[in-house]
Amino acid sequence: VINMKTSFQFACLIFLLPIQKSAGSSCAFTGACLYNINVHHCDKHIKRSLTGSDQRLCPCSDVTTHQNQHQNLSSWVGTINTTFQHVRAELVGLKEELKEKSTELVAINLRNKQDNATLQRYNKETLTTEIAISNERQIWFKERDRLQYELHRIITESQVCQQVTTTSSSSHQGSASDASIVLFCDFETSGQCGFQQDHSDDLDWSYGHGTQSSSTGPKEDHTYGNPHGHYMFLDAYNHASRHSSSTTSTTRLISPELPASRGYCVMFWYNLHGADVKTFNVYAKIHGGMGNPVFSHTGNLDQDWHLAKVYLDSEYTTSPLSLVFEAKTDSHKTYHYSSGYSYYHRYGNIAIDDVYVFNSSCKSIPKHPSDSHPRVSINSTSYYTFHSTPSSWFEAQTACKKESPYSHLVSVRSREEQEYIVNVIKSTEDLTAAANTGFFTSGSDDRAEGIFEWTDTGTPYPVTYSNWQPGQPNNVGSNQDCLLLQYPDNDWTWGDVDCAEKHPFICEVKQTI
Repeated sequence: VINMKTSFQFACLIFLLPIQKSAGSSCAFTGACLYNINVHHCDKHIKRSLTGSDQRLCPCSDVTTHQNQHQNLSSWVGTINTTFQHVRAELVGLKEELKEKSTELVAINLRNKQDNATLQRYNKETLTTEIAISNERQIWFKERDRLQYELHRIITESQVCQQVTTTSSSSHQGSASDASIVLFCDFETSGQCGFQQDHSDDLDWSYGHGTQSSSTGPKEDHTYGNPHGHYMFLDAYNHASRHSSSTTSTTRLISPELPASRGYCVMFWYNLHGADVKTFNVYAKIHGGMGNPVFSHTGNLDQDWHLAKVYLDSEYTTSPLSLVFEAKTDSHKTYHYSSGYSYYHRYGNIAIDDVYVFNSSCKSIPKHPSDSHPRVSINSTSYYTFHSTPSSWFEAQTACKKESPYSHLVSVRSREEQEYIVNVIKSTEDLTAAANTGFFTSGSDDRAEGIFEWTDTGTPYPVTYSNWQPGQPNNVGSNQDCLLLQYPDNDWTWGDVDCAEKHPFICEVKQTI
């Protein structure tokens, strides 16, 4: 309860301590206090009466002090209110900005969703297009192969017709326009192209591969130039082990019968390596008779393969004929009684491989295909043909041999040669498209893992210049033995692949000046 006495003069407000309603407990902030306040004008003393005898005077300076404090508080409250208004205004502005940003983000998210949908649609359309292009390419490859097969069939049939209509009186040796292969045999099939043994002889030609001996015979066959290739040979060691006299023995291998023609060019690769090599002859067998040899060589040459060319004019070809490859040997075994051991005269192996018969003169056989790309160097000229039909390494080797008796898979022997091949590929749109899977070369490490050799001559020789992709060769799966110009993104650096894989390939004819 507050009792006040007021006066309309200058007044003094005295704040008094609360009066406890009961002893022993505080009444502060409990609502249990009684106050007795007297307000008088300042010219009198003011008493504050409490329940006890406590009495004090209230001077007017107290009122001034409290008024100042109240003004200060009011000023602070005003400042706080003003600041609050500013803050509130800023918050309202920020809220509007956030609202605008939120609207923008919603719009951006919407655009992103639309862009993602468009991107997915484009990706789907691109994938569909790539699949369609791939399918079209496969169709194109199949159609091209079919046309090539039909062209080959037509050429073969035209050759047969031409041979049938050839007159016996013709002695014309042919021209470059009518030079075509009547027979090609690389002896890579078990049927040996229809060649037959003359069983009237006292020994036979053998079907061989690889190195028979370091002292006689070739290192490898001429077609593949690695241990997988085959050739026909006189096995002097086998003969010597069965004969104890130096009597000359003969073995003959007879080709399939060739139809009558106005002339034939016969080309074949032969190897005469060994101290005991005797004689190698080739005959044209007509009506059961052979006459004199049309080719003959006696004695040792070296371990390399050599090309023979024989032209048979109309004197030989007016009637059907067969080619007879004859090998002679004196290989035998002798026994030295004084020392108690046998000595074998067994280094007389004679071998043949890659036999060609053309229905034209040898002069009309082109040294290189007409569509080849020439590269002239200081001592030689190389001619390259690029084949986009995917083939195994072995199929590619055979295709190059069929292309020309001088042809083989390419051997890249210098940086200049690598750059030339790359420039040809890049300058031809069809080759660039086909080259994505790489090009086979003649390189192989089939003889010794990790030691790559060029096999183009049939006598393997080391790869000296190299252009391997980093990390290559790596022989993944332990069956990567063939050298491929593999990486188009790095100018077709080299890699090793499985020889059974199918890739485009490059053939080369090298002519020494």
